[in-house]
Amino acid sequence: MKKFFIRSVCGLILCTLCITIFSACNKKTDYCDYISENRKQVYYCKEDDYELKVFVSDKETPYFQDGVKGNLSPLCEVYYKPKATPAAVIAELDGFEGEMSYMSVTKSFYWSFSSDLESKQSLTVNLTIDGKRQTISVNNVCGDNVIDHKKALQCVIEYDAERFDNLTHNGEFSGELAIRLIYDDGCYYYVSLCDREKNITAYLVDGNSGRIITERQSHAE
Repeated sequence: MKKFFIRSVCGLILCTLCITIFSACNKKTDYCDYISENRKQVYYCKEDDYELKVFVSDKETPYFQDGVKGNLSPLCEVYYKPKATPAAVIAELDGFEGEMSYMSVTKSFYWSFSSDLESKQSLTVNLTIDGKRQTISVNNVCGDNVIDHKKALQCVIEYDAERFDNLTHNGEFSGELAIRLIYDDGCYYYVSLCDREKNITAYLVDGNSGRIITERQSHAE
């Protein structure tokens, strides 16, 4: 009776251990849990004398490319590029207001604030340029045929499955991902993978078909 009891206990322990190991080996990885930057909305307007862009993102704060995802915060960024450079530009959007900083390298003005703007067909941006107020409507660049960030990431995972598999152990991914919606006469996604050694693999994804257009290797500082 005693031997039977010991064998039963040992069998139960072994069975439980096997189930635990099996479950760990089959743990499904949700790579979206490792996104440290997700630029999910882009609004755009271009006229003869200026260009205006609004980006809405969830982004790691502070942002480091180190292979480890940090806490995300909502971020709204406004870029204004005029043909003639004014002395000062103040921007107002969704109840927020601030003075834009001039960036000499790109010859454009920049302003950002923390807000998770709801996706809309268009946004209204008020600019006060050297004391003169101007209202500009920027349109959402995404049409119905543009894939979302999850689909873009899935296309990258399928394209470079071996790299993702090598960085995934027991359902845990040893890296961080950045996904940016970009617009240049059409929608694209920039998707980057940064491992713990700060090696970066970046992919340019067609925003309609999900096709991988280019791939590039680099290293974070």
